[in-house]
Amino acid sequence: MMNQQEESNNRKRSIDDINTKEGPFDQLKIDNDQILKQVQQRSPCPICKKTVKYFCYKCYQIVGMQRSDIPQVELPIHLDVIKHHKELDGKSTAVHAKIIADKDVDIYTWPDVPQFEQPERTLLLFPGPGAKQLKDIPRDSFDKVVVIDGTWIQARQIANNTPILKKMQCVTIAPRQTHFWRFQNVNDEHLATIEAIYYFYREFSETFEDSSYDGRYDNLMFYYKFFYQLIQTTYRKNKSVKFNHRHQQKDYIKYE
Repeated sequence: MMNQQEESNNRKRSIDDINTKEGPFDQLKIDNDQILKQVQQRSPCPICKKTVKYFCYKCYQIVGMQRSDIPQVELPIHLDVIKHHKELDGKSTAVHAKIIADKDVDIYTWPDVPQFEQPERTLLLFPGPGAKQLKDIPRDSFDKVVVIDGTWIQARQIANNTPILKKMQCVTIAPRQTHFWRFQNVNDEHLATIEAIYYFYREFSETFEDSSYDGRYDNLMFYYKFFYQLIQTTYRKNKSVKFNHRHQQKDYIKYE
């Protein structure tokens, strides 16, 4: 049997090769985000009228730009996101998927969940002892995927207290290193929601569409990359900002 160090090394080796010294997203085929950099002020959401920047977290509306300015991705299977009711809208990255793949994504606030007439034909992206990788699940056995959005504690609460989710096929993805810019009290393999969504569709492509992945779902990370770089740039320019010891240990800001 492998000891803990060997197992950890193996997990790290399985992390995708996009984590390069040049930058974690440099090898992805993500559209130019110059349009986002040009947004200087907040604008009213066309639905709720709240003034926001880039997009409205509640109405999923783009503001300050046209929809044609933002890349659109067509997903091969429908995605339902179940967001914990206490998850702050501003912290949720699941909305990125809704903006980028509007026709293929729906977001629900728990305990409001869809009926799922055939839950056995739905994948639940959630780690657990019974979770399988996509390569071990027949493609003709599922029609959609569900992702839970919230902290790890909130996600477990939803999974444990929503009976219909227990009828779904549980799927997991290979271990990856998160690049989320907010501190979390768990290890760096606990991904932000949009990271988990992206890697799921990437593995879907590698498993069922084309083993040599061509980047067709990389734009799911369009906003995520932009915000990551925005945070990095902001703190690099203001090195007087002090982090607590937990942030320092996580090495969040990559100073040049």
